[in-house]
Amino acid sequence: MASFSQRYGYSNSSTIQLEDMDDVLKRRIWNAFYGKQFDLYDSLNLNDALTNIEKMMDKMGVIYQYPENGKSAIKHKNAEALQKYLLSSGKWYLMYDFIEKYLELLDDEEKEAVIAEYNKILEEEVSGYRIVNGLITSIINESELQAIAEATKTPYDAVNTHINKSLSLFANRKKPDYENSIKESISAVEALCKIITIDDKATLGQALKKLESSGVKLHNAFRNALDNLYGYASDENGIRHAGVDFKTATTEDARFMLITCSAFVNYVIEKWEKAQK
Repeated sequence: MASFSQRYGYSNSSTIQLEDMDDVLKRRIWNAFYGKQFDLYDSLNLNDALTNIEKMMDKMGVIYQYPENGKSAIKHKNAEALQKYLLSSGKWYLMYDFIEKYLELLDDEEKEAVIAEYNKILEEEVSGYRIVNGLITSIINESELQAIAEATKTPYDAVNTHINKSLSLFANRKKPDYENSIKESISAVEALCKIITIDDKATLGQALKKLESSGVKLHNAFRNALDNLYGYASDENGIRHAGVDFKTATTEDARFMLITCSAFVNYVIEKWEKAQK
């Protein structure tokens, strides 16, 4: 169940973080770094040695005090200065710069483990980015987000409701539900086709066949793609039948269907509106 802050709109935890990073995500990344590096600080005799905290301060252009004779007070001050710079600058992209530069300091085995840990955090906090080959890479772009936003504000309440539910289920950071997000995405396309064909009892497959007679002429390749979408939803292993293939639906599956179905909805509405003129 959504939290109080989510239900009443005080939290943005049901949105995809693109060109943005909230405080929770920043702190989780910092904590993952600090937990490893400060444990290392305390367990080793680091006389006159720079650790990864000072090295990262140097890479990020933050002034540090040299930790002579392993004095813990200086080490704490350096860590606090780096944390303040990353979490309080107001520049969301600094933490992603930080991750890339930090990975450069690690050997291959440690880098692989850190990438896995950070990607898990990024996925759980619904970031629009992942680490690929040591670099931060966008997994969704602004035009795709715009397509989703447009599909939540169509003239048709049923369509809007399904896309909004799909987005909410996908982007719920506490308990994402990818399987039902996919169902809602497909249901949005089905709802639109029913509206256009004026047949509330039609399945998506049946409604697709009637679109052209309702004035919506689709290219064969596009109609085939929609037919395949119907098959994806409704065959014996499909998402609506709780098929084995979809009991473990992933974030990639849900993201693809949310983007694709939103684009389908926007495209078909535009075609239909032109046909009415």
